Amino acid sequence: MLTSQQILDLIGQEPRQGLAGQVAYHRRAARNGMNSVTGPESHRRFLADMGDVAAAIGPPSGKYVHPADDARAGSSGRPAEALSPADIEWLRGLPTDPAQVSYDDAVQLARIAANASAFKDPSSSRLINQRWTPVKEIHDARAAQVALSNAQTTPPSVPSSALSALTDAVAAETPQLQPDEAVARAGKMLRETLDRRNAAREQKLLDARAAIAKADEAATVRTRVTKDPLESRSGWTGP
Repeated sequence: MLTSQQILDLIGQEPRQGLAGQVAYHRRAARNGMNSVTGPESHRRFLADMGDVAAAIGPPSGKYVHPADDARAGSSGRPAEALSPADIEWLRGLPTDPAQVSYDDAVQLARIAANASAFKDPSSSRLINQRWTPVKEIHDARAAQVALSNAQTTPPSVPSSALSALTDAVAAETPQLQPDEAVARAGKMLRETLDRRNAAREQKLLDARAAIAKADEAATVRTRVTKDPLESRSGWTGP
């Protein structure tokens, strides 16, 4: 038998974020006797309907992998105190157009930039940040576009069987309620869950659009800066 919270969790599940797996788990649990009490027909019908909803949604949505994420995952060792001659030579070999920097090189840039605060040589910090920042902004923009696409995905529909399943769960959990009170409580819980789901989706839309606007602004500024920082620095003497 499903609990009221399990039903609400399924209803509030974000689209394409593992809904099919959650439904399959509960259906297996019912078949294998993992629940202490056999669930009512309303719960079996609800799970079948949610399975149809999950199938209609499609596969899980992708998450943009940012170079900074991989840089954090692979960081190790004691941070350097300045850029080495080999680092400078490597930076010189990178494309001047940040959009042409490969993903692997972007990860390495992010890794070095993450340690820039430990540099004792300020010019090393400036240089790596001058190289990393425009690359980061490009990946920030791509990540924001993916986030916006995911946020625009229509939330899963709520099957008509949801209220009956939730009412039976509420009635089992609070047997002192009268039938009409169980229905009223279940309806209130369902509305609140949908309100939270919709509010979370709207916030994600706002956050994604704000991130895109910020990325667009950064791109506009970036187009005005055409000089290579390795060429334009004054007084660079190396680490």
